[in-house]
Amino acid sequence: MGSLYAQQTTQIEIDNADTFEGDESLGKNVSRLIGNVRFRHQGAIMYCDSAYLYQETNSLDAFGKIRIVQGDSLQLTGDFLKYDGNTRQAVVTGNVLLSDRDLLLRTPSLYYNLGTDVADYVNGGVITSKNNKLVSKRGYYYSKERMVYFRDSVRLDNPRYFILADTLKYSTATRTAFFEGPTRLHSTGSDSTVITCRKGQYNTVSEKSVFTERALVQSKENGLTGDSLVFNNISRVGTAFGNVVVTDTLQKLLITGDYAFSDDRSKYALVTGKAMLTRVFENDSLFLHADTLIARQDTVSLHKSWSAFYGVRIFKTDLQGKCDSLTYSSADSTLSFHSAPVLWSEENQLTALFMNMQLAGSRITELRLFDDAFITSMEDSVRFNQIKGRNMTGYFTDNKLTSIKVEGNGQSVYYTRNSKDQFTGVNRADCSDMLIQIEESKIKSITLINDPDATLYPVNELQPDELRLKGFEWLGSLRPADKQDIFRR
Repeated sequence: MGSLYAQQTTQIEIDNADTFEGDESLGKNVSRLIGNVRFRHQGAIMYCDSAYLYQETNSLDAFGKIRIVQGDSLQLTGDFLKYDGNTRQAVVTGNVLLSDRDLLLRTPSLYYNLGTDVADYVNGGVITSKNNKLVSKRGYYYSKERMVYFRDSVRLDNPRYFILADTLKYSTATRTAFFEGPTRLHSTGSDSTVITCRKGQYNTVSEKSVFTERALVQSKENGLTGDSLVFNNISRVGTAFGNVVVTDTLQKLLITGDYAFSDDRSKYALVTGKAMLTRVFENDSLFLHADTLIARQDTVSLHKSWSAFYGVRIFKTDLQGKCDSLTYSSADSTLSFHSAPVLWSEENQLTALFMNMQLAGSRITELRLFDDAFITSMEDSVRFNQIKGRNMTGYFTDNKLTSIKVEGNGQSVYYTRNSKDQFTGVNRADCSDMLIQIEESKIKSITLINDPDATLYPVNELQPDELRLKGFEWLGSLRPADKQDIFRR
């Protein structure tokens, strides 16, 4: 049937109907159309089983097998249609399905403006696009931009992950999700990774994400946090910038800094820029700073190791230290200090060309000093107790140094006091091997082993500088005073 209102270009046009009749019971200029009804309006074609056309208001109500075709790709179907030709606003209810290219939207009711190509729903909807399924209570679809805007209880499902969000935009052209509120991305793989963020974007094809407002990537054992963060869910590689935190939940360890790189698949992480490692012990924590901190895990043995490079400084309430570089291996629980290391254990300063520390859980058990080992403690501003040898082993009880074994070229100088804590003499001894007992951070006794040569001098017979062993150096000014002091150069 031809158009009855062709002269009015904005009027709804009737293309076809099996039966067409006026219905005065509904008002003036109201037509009832039944059977294979088809309307046309400004490029859109509307199909239905039956309809009422209100000529004065340029609107219609349509019933049964509703179908609207707009452009080359968009099609909207449902059970009932209310359409205003002046505003071009369509309301479709009952089993609503909107399809546009590879997008399908299902909802109980939908508002769709044929002029702006914008659809919205408020009673819940489900959108599928390729392998992605998105569910929300409210949503808007911008057909021209191929963009969907979701609000309230949003969920995106993919075979490899799902996303929970408060607010989410999704581009059907690029298949990218944009987050503008509290969001959680859950991997469904064996790694069980969870990403928590507030703002960013995630490409559902490449599985690359970019977050700009404090995001966290958490796997079974490790976490990566930063003010901004880039993460690839396929390669498991992440990069974080600004106030970064790398955590190891099993080892009770975290690394902070300004920049971090993490490869979760190869179990490798690097942190630079005011980098600090924190290791939690039973009643205390160890803080370590270096220019660069690296964590690794052997993917076969699962043993972990940490490395610190350049300008290492350590603070723990009962242990401080500095060296050029440091390594730790969980395989033997050994912490190794390289290049002119210095450690301070309460009143004792320990130096050597190389050191390693043996740990048992959260406790220090042994400290081994190799080549030019030297232990010094201050009696007053000019007098120092000294123990020197080729190699030494310090033994700890409850993280306190209790005894020292000297092996090779042993030498010692220590001052004796009476019950009133007054100096009574100074003992100068040479012996190949020695065993020193420590009590309350002070030398209690020295046992000389193999060819001892010892002399006890009156306290004022020799000047303090005459009692300095070769290689003596007091480095107290370099000792970190607290957690923040490890960043001092």
